[in-house]
Amino acid sequence: MHFTAGVPLRILADALDANAWVCPPGHPPYVCPGSAERFYVDGQLVGTVPPSANDFNLWEWRLPNGLAAGDHVLTVSFVPYNQSTGGGGTPVSGLVPVTIHVDPAPAHGGTVTLTQNLVLSGSADLDWTDKTVVGNGFRVTSAPGYAGRIVIRNSMVRGLGNFSSPGFTVTTSGSVSIEDSIFEATGAMQLATQGGASMTVRNNELRANNLITYVADDPSVPVMLELSAGTAATKVVQGNRIGGGMLRINGGDGWQIGGLAAGQGNVLIGVRAVLDVVDSSNDAIQGNYLHHDYHGGFSQGFNLWLEGSSGNELAEHNVIRGGSWPIQSFGGEFRYNLVIDSGHDFWRSANDNTQIHHNVFAHASGLNTGYDGAFKFYGGESGLSIYNNTIDVAGTIGGFNAPAFNIGSGSLFQSIRNNLFTAFLDVSSTFGGAFVSSEDAITAPRVTSADYNGWFNPLAPHSARYLSGIAGNPPGLHDVQANPQLSGQPEVPYRIAEGCIWLGSCTTGQVLSHYRDLYRPTAGSPLVNAGSPQDGTGAFIGAVGLNGSQSLDLFGRIVP
Repeated sequence: MHFTAGVPLRILADALDANAWVCPPGHPPYVCPGSAERFYVDGQLVGTVPPSANDFNLWEWRLPNGLAAGDHVLTVSFVPYNQSTGGGGTPVSGLVPVTIHVDPAPAHGGTVTLTQNLVLSGSADLDWTDKTVVGNGFRVTSAPGYAGRIVIRNSMVRGLGNFSSPGFTVTTSGSVSIEDSIFEATGAMQLATQGGASMTVRNNELRANNLITYVADDPSVPVMLELSAGTAATKVVQGNRIGGGMLRINGGDGWQIGGLAAGQGNVLIGVRAVLDVVDSSNDAIQGNYLHHDYHGGFSQGFNLWLEGSSGNELAEHNVIRGGSWPIQSFGGEFRYNLVIDSGHDFWRSANDNTQIHHNVFAHASGLNTGYDGAFKFYGGESGLSIYNNTIDVAGTIGGFNAPAFNIGSGSLFQSIRNNLFTAFLDVSSTFGGAFVSSEDAITAPRVTSADYNGWFNPLAPHSARYLSGIAGNPPGLHDVQANPQLSGQPEVPYRIAEGCIWLGSCTTGQVLSHYRDLYRPTAGSPLVNAGSPQDGTGAFIGAVGLNGSQSLDLFGRIVP
């Protein structure tokens, strides 16, 4: 990432202390004597942080004056608790050094320096075009009835608001256009248009040093950018880069979030980098790269999250990486996506009649705990169709000992077909030792039809494919139980350089294309032409077909 010389910086670290549970009082958050996180810049110690009494495994050091221009190397070391001495133990170095680039302040056509809060009123426009904006901790807000346009274009905005006060809170009946601008060391931003006024947020960079407060075990905070607009308005959010905090789309219906053309996808990489859609439906979520950087105490995390009345979404050709539950409460059509590196379950809950098809779900990190199922449904959903997905849970590295589908009481599936399930461990007896199962008693079928699926799980010799009674029709009569003979080998850990993604040198489409190559069946694969006849001639098992000749074989083939 790039930052600007002299602008405040913050360094976040996470550290999980295996011995902390034995220090008084013996429950999180653990405030252990002698334990600490040490922060270094270019090999020099800049700060030492003791444990927090309010948070868990989250450490931060702030540099209010930033750094000089040039490249800098950030490193950390953690001092764990030593039970035998009751104090600090031997320091443990961080896994990797992080290099950041600090640039001289960019030149713009003018400078706006706030000396007090700016309250927009009447119909006066706010036009920051080609400006350097120095907020000095002050805020931009709007008076009731404000009707002016908001234009921020080709500008550098820094220092609006603080950690406890948003930098920008504006509601207007005029249009909002924020494009090609950089935001640093600025508090949360909340923008809303009313009536039919348009909202365009395109090609901006919200950097990782913005002033938002993280809470490790609270998935609802912090929101870095919240956008609201009316249903009749044109609403476009494309090509933005957000280095931390949530992007919340609030109401309005019909948002275009990302896109299928080059450069239209948004890139969210960082702590709590989550796309949160609240009370909005019929949105197009396309071509985005979403990585909730999920480590240590950052539990309870989503990645693509639908709240309230949200539903009937189209989510396609996205890369969705990380989170306890990367997909939460989705409704609509979810297709041609890569969902990778989940903490617990890839998917939790859905709206009625949701379709999930032609996606790759893959674990690309190490062992985790608390697996309840690759997919867990518990909200009484009905009419779900799940077909032509590839679910690869990484064998002993992932240690996934839960079912592929955990279908709760009251949840009803129409079809589970043409899916490939591979690299599972034996399923825990909690789930009846079956890959399609439940954690509660089966008194009536929960799946109408389950057939034409592929299974290759040599590490799970004692697990059944389907729990007795879970399917209405006899399940698995046409299943394939054999080595799928895929073209590539699963990549664990994840091998895509995200600096390249952030800078735009690599694209979401290239990541998807790479995973298509990994999971494409070879000519001799038993998955070829083995799918359900209801899906037409040449139907295959898994997310990826042999040669793209089948009309729905689009994973990794659309976004440039």
